[in-house]
Amino acid sequence: MKLFGISLCIFLLSFVSHGFEHVFNQIPSELTPTDYMFVVEIDTQTNYLFYKKTLIDSFKVSTGSKTRYKGNREMKEAVWRLGQRMARDLAPIYGARLIYLEKYRPDLQKFVKTNKALHGTNEPFNIGQPTSMGCVYHYDEDIIDLYTFIPNHSLVVSVKKI
Repeated sequence: MKLFGISLCIFLLSFVSHGFEHVFNQIPSELTPTDYMFVVEIDTQTNYLFYKKTLIDSFKVSTGSKTRYKGNREMKEAVWRLGQRMARDLAPIYGARLIYLEKYRPDLQKFVKTNKALHGTNEPFNIGQPTSMGCVYHYDEDIIDLYTFIPNHSLVVSVKKI
């Protein structure tokens, strides 16, 4: 993982993080923000990682395709959290690691299990384009780091454009 240790970098990243304030404000008031949070920007195919609302890293990803599969698999704007994890018997479909996403349902005021996940890919050449079946594909080396480092139930907010 490419975590920064230089004060100037943290200052600049903190400054950049202010552009994400409206995204953080989309988290329903009944939810407690988590120390680590992701913002998946669908339009740019980028997953931003924050620690206490300070941007610490970003990852090129592949989110759901509108046209590659039968039916629109495009990722919707929503609030999610990291759920169950899997670390073996995933290849060749899911790459090195998989972390399921649970979607927040405001009408129920709770998270529900989904078939969507953050995971690696056997198609790294598709990273940066919306080609997945609805999940968020990462390079295998990135998802291995995230799997190890990021706690369960960390929040994920998916947005069209920041």
